[in-house]
Amino acid sequence: MATSLQGANTKKTVDASTRKRIIYQSEALFAGSSGSPAYLKRIQSANYSFTVPRVDVNQFGQLGQIERIITEVPTVSLDFSYALSGTENEQQIFGTSSASGTNTKGIMYGINGTDAIEKQYYQIALSKEGADYLGNASGDQASQKAIHIPDGFVTAASWTGAVGDIPTASINVESTEMKMAAATAGLGTKETATTPVVCRPGNITFSATSAGGFLGSTGDNRLPALGVDVLHVQSFTVNMDMPRESIQRLGDKFEYARLITFPLTASMSLEAIISQQAADNLDEIVGTGSSASTDPGFEIDVNCGKEGSSGTNGIKLRFKDAKVDGHSFSSSIGANKSVTLDFTVQVDSGETAYNSGSAGFWVEEISS
Repeated sequence: MATSLQGANTKKTVDASTRKRIIYQSEALFAGSSGSPAYLKRIQSANYSFTVPRVDVNQFGQLGQIERIITEVPTVSLDFSYALSGTENEQQIFGTSSASGTNTKGIMYGINGTDAIEKQYYQIALSKEGADYLGNASGDQASQKAIHIPDGFVTAASWTGAVGDIPTASINVESTEMKMAAATAGLGTKETATTPVVCRPGNITFSATSAGGFLGSTGDNRLPALGVDVLHVQSFTVNMDMPRESIQRLGDKFEYARLITFPLTASMSLEAIISQQAADNLDEIVGTGSSASTDPGFEIDVNCGKEGSSGTNGIKLRFKDAKVDGHSFSSSIGANKSVTLDFTVQVDSGETAYNSGSAGFWVEEISS
């Protein structure tokens, strides 16, 4: 183990052998096992950091600290985003059973049941300056040093789409380890397809149903919205936080486990322009003083559809028994009247497939 930090040269002579900078062309992100991690596609950004918490030791009679000690484990954070393109990345991060095809298991099934999915080895590998990382067979990756984050746990995931933007997903990862060493990742495959390779905002649609008949009309292009008859969705965000607790014990310097803090909740937020209002009543959700609350649950799907017959597959985000958390209306001079619709759903262990489940959050691939 190294006993000193690397001394970074702040005024190195710049010549033909000196690397001038690092840009996205030369980096690639991988996840999985340390020996053969899988390449994550369509990455748009990757950020990482670490913090080392310390505690000051003071005493009466002396103003200044007498020591600063490390009493908690360091936290290494990685967050990355990628353009939506089928569910290949989701299958790697959450497990094949939780993100492939239709009628999948719940989103937490792989993370809850398989250690190799819950805890993955992340690498940001690097090629020489001016060379694409993907498909680069020059063999210089080992000398460039990759960022290694072993034992990475997913702590949050979100999917977003908006008018004029490419739909994307963002993943947050935590660990207690980080090192810079030779890459063990492969080369990946350079993209050469001439067919569409990312999902388009024009292919995003919505559908909703309610077993209790609380929607006057159900099915495609419908959303539960109190007092609104026609709206035009401008953006959506589906988010699921997975906070983790670091469990330590006396006698060990670092944690012996990092576990999810349950229960978990997934949220969906939709922003839309209102073009037609309708007669409605909040009593339909909360009930009245003399009647019980109906508090309906809705099945809501966000469909990021496949682009054409030969383009990339799409992704479907599915809520069952989603509850209305609230609506926020906004109207002002110079702006279109808008509404933000907020829904939440409890996330279970994921053991039940979508068709059999009564409540939860599922991710499916759209192949046609």
